[in-house]
Amino acid sequence: MSDLLADGWGALRRDLPPDLDEVARAGWVLGPRGAILLRSLWGPGWRTNLQSSEIGSYEYEVNDVYASLSDLVTEKNTYLFRSAVRGISFATRMLMDAAILPGAERLISVVGVSIDDEDESFFLQGATIRFFSRRGDYPRSFEDLERYQKEAIAVLDMTDLAELDLR
Repeated sequence: MSDLLADGWGALRRDLPPDLDEVARAGWVLGPRGAILLRSLWGPGWRTNLQSSEIGSYEYEVNDVYASLSDLVTEKNTYLFRSAVRGISFATRMLMDAAILPGAERLISVVGVSIDDEDESFFLQGATIRFFSRRGDYPRSFEDLERYQKEAIAVLDMTDLAELDLR
């Protein structure tokens, strides 16, 4: 992902397309066992009887956001850069908004964007942004990002926010 952004970290912004802005405006809620959950994605259909050891996995499952990138296809030479900026802009905004919550210091965001331009559905894919905390049994598959060959992935946490310039 750093290759996609190169010197573009300054391009991150707080303004988002309507679908992501709706999720962002709804904000966060504390769920069962203090799980940090996106308010617009969590509700009555989710189980509430979880163990402390399940918090990170539960957050990962609930906090799964799809970001459409279809409006970015018009400029194919900057598509990947703008895709990465969109996903990371949303992730950083949500991390900033979550900072006041108990346990937020352990909150992580994983942003994924397909880079396999030989895939026939390349321009139809969106970005995936997930949030979870390092509590209990959380996904550890993102500890080795080099193994992902067809997807650019960024892992962000609260310490990364100090380095970013969000306008």
